[in-house]
Amino acid sequence: MHWQGAGWLIRHKRDREEATLRMREELKLKPGMAVCDMGSGNGYHTLPMAEAVGKDGKVYAVEVQPEMIEMLKKRAEAKGITNIVSIIGEMHDPMLPEASCDLVLLVDVYHEFSHPEQMLSGIRKALKPDGVVVLVEFRAEDDSVPIKPEHKMTKAQINKELVSNGFKLVREFDELPWQHMMFFGLAKE
Repeated sequence: MHWQGAGWLIRHKRDREEATLRMREELKLKPGMAVCDMGSGNGYHTLPMAEAVGKDGKVYAVEVQPEMIEMLKKRAEAKGITNIVSIIGEMHDPMLPEASCDLVLLVDVYHEFSHPEQMLSGIRKALKPDGVVVLVEFRAEDDSVPIKPEHKMTKAQINKELVSNGFKLVREFDELPWQHMMFFGLAKE
């Protein structure tokens, strides 16, 4: 999403439509964790994640649009949140520190990657050994989901792409209204 459409990300009815609070509960974030909101936008998920991991935790907010990062910084400052590390990522590299993340969250962003293999490689390197990648993507199998087809993915497609890039499915949560929620760990080599 272009930064000029950022208001849509923080629309009032988003939780009703996508059950975002329930989704974040399923992340099972704990104080002290180091997590990443990949494609953080203006911070819709970043800010509550930062509150969940607490002052001893850290949230890497990765975004390719500097304007989104500026909006996120202003929102974090207004709430007094100081444990967010903003990163201007590249189209082929998330620019995350190696072995830094307990969890990397991608909400409706993976399908937007122009270089998915390189991005997954960077994410793999950024995960701690027991870390997980969580993909939340609109369900392509469900025609009633009111999102354009190019912004949807099937479970089979997600599995195929993640598994072929060094991940293994470790858990799924199928109770979101419109989206898949799939958890992937590092595949043992």
